[in-house]
Amino acid sequence: MTAITLDIETIPSQLPGARDHIRASLKPPGTLKKAESIAAWWKDDSEAAIETEYRRQSLDGGLAGEIVSIALVANDQDDDEGWKYCRGPGESEAALLTHFANAVVYRLDAAARGLVDGYNFAQDPWFIAHNAAFDLPYIWHRCIINGVRLPFKFPTPSARAGKDYGCTMLAWAGYGGRVSLDALCRALGVPSPKDGGIDGAGVYDAWLAGEREHIAAYNLRDTLAARDVWQRLQGSAA
Repeated sequence: MTAITLDIETIPSQLPGARDHIRASLKPPGTLKKAESIAAWWKDDSEAAIETEYRRQSLDGGLAGEIVSIALVANDQDDDEGWKYCRGPGESEAALLTHFANAVVYRLDAAARGLVDGYNFAQDPWFIAHNAAFDLPYIWHRCIINGVRLPFKFPTPSARAGKDYGCTMLAWAGYGGRVSLDALCRALGVPSPKDGGIDGAGVYDAWLAGEREHIAAYNLRDTLAARDVWQRLQGSAA
């Protein structure tokens, strides 16, 4: 198998009317009982509540959130530059996922085991991520929603960590445990990807500001850090 470490960055839905859909189902806090308090909340606080709920869509890859950037690196190849791509304004998520598929296929071809009767037998990919239970189902869901068929085996949401894919967080913290990539990097002496002035929470605002290259570079730093952590956890030098 060809080990490929990846990372994604996400944003809220870019569909027209996404905020209107939230507005239609929004309710005031249950602690407000008086009519005047409820009216004041609608007047003064409802738009902020809508924006908060809207931005939370970034975490929901099954229904509303979208992938804005993907980065990957082949663990066993001289691939320190990796691959990264951030969508531009108006660029579809389907196009990004297609670019991702092509980048994976390129690395699978590079790791091909040989030629037999003129056929190139490339290895299957084995994906690794930090908190892979977030990234991998997110990609799978968004491919289904966008009608993008990946030309290689990809873990479904029911896939098993350790068997069907690798996860640096699970490898370190165990089932049910959590550790941030930043904390794990600092503990293991791996350069932290969070030293570049942006983190996941700032991706949407950076994207709105047109900072595509900044996002893609941060995305790749996360990927390279996860790759190096994985190699340390497997007993290899980072």
